[in-house]
Amino acid sequence: MNATMTFKEEALLAISRLPARATTQRVRETVDILAALRESERASAEGKVFSHDEVVRRFRAWRKQ
Repeated sequence: MNATMTFKEEALLAISRLPARATTQRVRETVDILAALRESERASAEGKVFSHDEVVRRFRAWRKQ
């Protein structure tokens, strides 16, 4: 991700790198992945993430239910 590019610019760049015969589904998937990456970066910057150890602890607690 490039901090100086808008989401639209990133999406257009990613789409331009797809093969000429890319399906609409592949284009949608590419844009969806970019959006998910943007959202995860935002969440991380806001501290809305869990450490690996916390995820393991929660997973083990969930499995015991």
